[in-house]
Amino acid sequence: MTLNVTQPSHELHNVPSSSTGGDLITGAQLYFILLTTSALTQVFNIGGVITNVINIAVFVKLGFNESSNISLLTLALCDLLSTILTIWGTVCVTPGFSDAELPFLPTEIAHLTGGALSMFILRCSAWITAFISFERCLCILIPLKVKKWVTPKMSTAVVLAISITTIGPYIGVHWRWTFKWKFLLGRNATILGVTVVDTPLLNLKEKIDNIIFGAIQPIIAFFTVLVCTVFLVVYLRRSSQWRKSMASAGGKTGGGDNSFQFEMKQNISRKEEKVVRLVTSIATIFIVCYTPNTLVILHMAIFPSFSLFGQHRNTFLMLFLVSVLANSVSASVNIFIYYNMGTRYRNALRLMFHFDSEDSLK
Repeated sequence: MTLNVTQPSHELHNVPSSSTGGDLITGAQLYFILLTTSALTQVFNIGGVITNVINIAVFVKLGFNESSNISLLTLALCDLLSTILTIWGTVCVTPGFSDAELPFLPTEIAHLTGGALSMFILRCSAWITAFISFERCLCILIPLKVKKWVTPKMSTAVVLAISITTIGPYIGVHWRWTFKWKFLLGRNATILGVTVVDTPLLNLKEKIDNIIFGAIQPIIAFFTVLVCTVFLVVYLRRSSQWRKSMASAGGKTGGGDNSFQFEMKQNISRKEEKVVRLVTSIATIFIVCYTPNTLVILHMAIFPSFSLFGQHRNTFLMLFLVSVLANSVSASVNIFIYYNMGTRYRNALRLMFHFDSEDSLK
């Protein structure tokens, strides 16, 4: 989802004082939401930059012998880029900054260098999360085959393919939107802005791209994560019930080989359960934070008036701002999941800050 704005310098903060016909949100309410969400978004973005730099350092230290580390490292890289771009975009649409006499038009430049690119990176994060969730489901359903299939090389190939197919189409945005020097009569100066290349072929291409990359691609990723998460939650409940029943049965059978085999199975089950819980937590946060973005996409597809230039413009912008905030939250909180649920991650992080010795990683 991107804001295709032909005159973006007037779209976000110069809002009407009352709602347009049928709109639920007034201009004053939208302006308040803009200021509030912008401030909160920046707080989470700054935190996201810090936490994702730490995540990247930890996963690099852990190495790439495990395929999951490669996927989680890629997710941290996407989150880092997304938070940086969102910081830039949020600063550019802030009234004080966007109205300053700069050598460029902030909101126009931010649309091309921040908003549009961050949305493509967000889709990459969504598909990386979908891959992580789907991989964990396969580990439960066909564990022996997955160990042969899901190797570090295969995971690297998959995340590269996801990155190319989700971020690569951003190049096409520059065919439609290009940088251009503009002369502003009021300032008597030539400054850098963005212009739209209006041709029938590019108009058709933009419509196709919006359907494929702006709607179908993120919605498929969202529902893939949703289905996989439901499956993992069901697995966790059954695993917990199985362990309780086995513990009860194991206590009655006494010692010997049966007791040893039960203990081994229980240890394996607990290790697998920890990984599943970690993946489920990541996926759950993604679902919660990506829901506003999905609602915007679905509403735009069902209700034509729900758009930047439609009858429900203010409501659209409100949900868009909320989705940006939710995406920033999602990109900044994974470190707490990794630390609480990942023993090797926690040990590596403590080692980086000299709280533990090298033996803790073995």
